[in-house]
Amino acid sequence: MKIDFSNKTVIVTGGTRGIGAAIVELFQQCNADVIATGTDTKEMDRINRDPSGGKLKYIHLDFNSNDSVQSFLDFINKRDRIDVLINNAGVNKIATIDKIDEDEWDWINKVNLRGPFLLTKAVSEIMKKQGYGRILNIASIFGVVSKVKRAAYSTTKWGLVGFTKAVALDLAPHNILVNAVSPGFVDTELTRRILGEKEIEKLVDTIPQKRLADAGEIAKTVVFLTSHHNTYITGQNIIVDGGFTSA
Repeated sequence: MKIDFSNKTVIVTGGTRGIGAAIVELFQQCNADVIATGTDTKEMDRINRDPSGGKLKYIHLDFNSNDSVQSFLDFINKRDRIDVLINNAGVNKIATIDKIDEDEWDWINKVNLRGPFLLTKAVSEIMKKQGYGRILNIASIFGVVSKVKRAAYSTTKWGLVGFTKAVALDLAPHNILVNAVSPGFVDTELTRRILGEKEIEKLVDTIPQKRLADAGEIAKTVVFLTSHHNTYITGQNIIVDGGFTSA
């Protein structure tokens, strides 16, 4: 099954590392015109100057800054066509509820929930006019289950799954499909830096497949759901966790 995004424009938020970077890379391999966002200005400038980047443009977007968000919304509104939106950007605060202050709570909600709302609202207007669109929200297994020290993160990810299901109903008549992918534990640089090898070994033992996911496995799921091969799946939350939430 060949997946080709030639002549299609794809937006990926949080596309500079981890799952987001894997998603960007796979869309590039599928010939998409990719607009990726991030907050590392120096890295984005370097990539934008690299001629090997091909059909890839990085744009600074900080969901905690109203000016930055408005600037990106203005950019979207000037586009003639947007075929795919991947709401991937996300942040976390690992702490019990008594250790989370209001500013941190607001920050996590701005990035994980308000950001996808604003971008989906803007992009869907363009998609309605063109009679086609695919929107994919990166949620989490912690939007299905939860654990200690995940109050803020779980709140936003449960909310994002609910948002996905509701918006899918709003946009279905316009040939716009909206889904979520909820990754389990993924082998990224950030995961290894936060947990360390010993904690990862303990974690792997709780996963039925006895390994972490590769970011590319998440990306493949995302690309299929937003491709022309998906014509009838909408309003769904696809869990990619090696069986963790089923155990």
